[in-house]
Amino acid sequence: MAWRIFQVSGEKKEALEEVLKDDVLWRQTRIFKDASLYGGKAGEYYLYMNGSEDAMKRADGMVPPLGAPVTGEPGEKIYLKIKDEEDRAASGMGLIFAE
Repeated sequence: MAWRIFQVSGEKKEALEEVLKDDVLWRQTRIFKDASLYGGKAGEYYLYMNGSEDAMKRADGMVPPLGAPVTGEPGEKIYLKIKDEEDRAASGMGLIFAE
């Protein structure tokens, strides 16, 4: 699985949500996170996407007019924080359903 992080201004979030209704992108993991919680600017969002490499390449072509890719070390740090949150949430659900 491949992943991407895009930085989106609050004003463009709604327009980007429309782009994400694309048949291919819709079937990928798409999560908006408040950028200020991850060291970004208030009023902005990070869009985390996870899915097939082909879908991420499609996102690379469709998302940038509305959101800038966050790559390199900054993108990796955001990805690791989001992944850690997902892992902790998943393990918490396991405790709920464990016997």
